[in-house]
Amino acid sequence: MKTGKVGLPAGLAQHRRPLGNRWALIGCVLIAAILSGCSATQVIYNRADILIRWYLDDYVTFDPEQQAQFDARLDALLDWHRQEELPEYVLLLDDALLILDTDVSLAATRSMAEGIESAAIRLQDRFLELLLSTGENLTSAQRADFIEALLAKQEAFETDRLARSDAEYRDDLGQRFDKQLGRYLGRLTDEQARRLREGVAGMTRLDHFWLQDRRVWILALSNILLADEPDWADQVRALIAGRDEALLPDYREGIEHNGEVILQLSRDVLLMRTEKQDKKLRARLIALRDDLAALSDA
Repeated sequence: MKTGKVGLPAGLAQHRRPLGNRWALIGCVLIAAILSGCSATQVIYNRADILIRWYLDDYVTFDPEQQAQFDARLDALLDWHRQEELPEYVLLLDDALLILDTDVSLAATRSMAEGIESAAIRLQDRFLELLLSTGENLTSAQRADFIEALLAKQEAFETDRLARSDAEYRDDLGQRFDKQLGRYLGRLTDEQARRLREGVAGMTRLDHFWLQDRRVWILALSNILLADEPDWADQVRALIAGRDEALLPDYREGIEHNGEVILQLSRDVLLMRTEKQDKKLRARLIALRDDLAALSDA
């Protein structure tokens, strides 16, 4: 079996504040599955190990001993996540329901976003340590294959993303937001759809910055992994710790700008919700909250 995929999940990642190590952001796949509002939340979560291995399938081929070691580490991480993190998600959803009972203030919305980001950071930090410990057992050939796979994925991203015109880019972004909001609210009203278009039109295009930053980071990571010095893991940690500071100023400003646009857009759409949308949203959040509470008690 293959595993060890390291890279950014697709979606709106380039519009969010970088969380550091793109390897560890595979953990966000788990959060996305949990917080998607899917009616099969418990089924998805109970198969998280399969989901993660599927996501990691194209990068490094483990021998049986390496696979067993990785599986044991992954099981330990998922046990921690179930016991420590799921209760935090329940609290976040409780807060979200309380926010809906008020005026959906900007401060409350920002606090909620920060809570979700903090959860993602905690999970990515755990994944980082899992991957670093796994990397200690890789051969030089496996590391070279891993880097080759990362660069191939980078080439594919660049070919796909950069070929889009600005109009196509914003159309893709608008469709993504519409799908995400519609999952909780149902079909958007004309007023909400207009607000969504305004928000997307006001966002800075970041895919070229994201891809440039990602390539630089992959090359720096490659140098560390292929040199295979005794302190390579600490070098990777240092690379990650300095990631935000190494961002191009225009990229950092764009991330902050887009983050604020997304925050305002989300709040405005919520304030425009109809009674029908409100009922659907609350039902989704309550069902998700109850699913996560049951999982954390299992």
